[in-house]
Amino acid sequence: MIIIYGKSNCSFCTKAKNIAEMHNLPYQYHSIDDEQIKEQMFMLVPNAKTVPQIWWGDKHIGGYDQFVQEIKILLEIMDMENYERN
Repeated sequence: MIIIYGKSNCSFCTKAKNIAEMHNLPYQYHSIDDEQIKEQMFMLVPNAKTVPQIWWGDKHIGGYDQFVQEIKILLEIMDMENYERN
């Protein structure tokens, strides 16, 4: 499961949700516009300066750019597996 912490009016937060949906990756979105959610995020990543902050399973990915890189790696692995099967 992917967890995305973001806020309203954040284009990279929207992009993170869109790319997860585009690749059919299940995710939960938590808005730090809610003060309790914001505190929860800062307990997990005390030095966070930007959003989105993204976790994939137990691994803290980081922000949007890092998320895109993780998806590219996943797609490359899937392509290699499909190639090896054929």
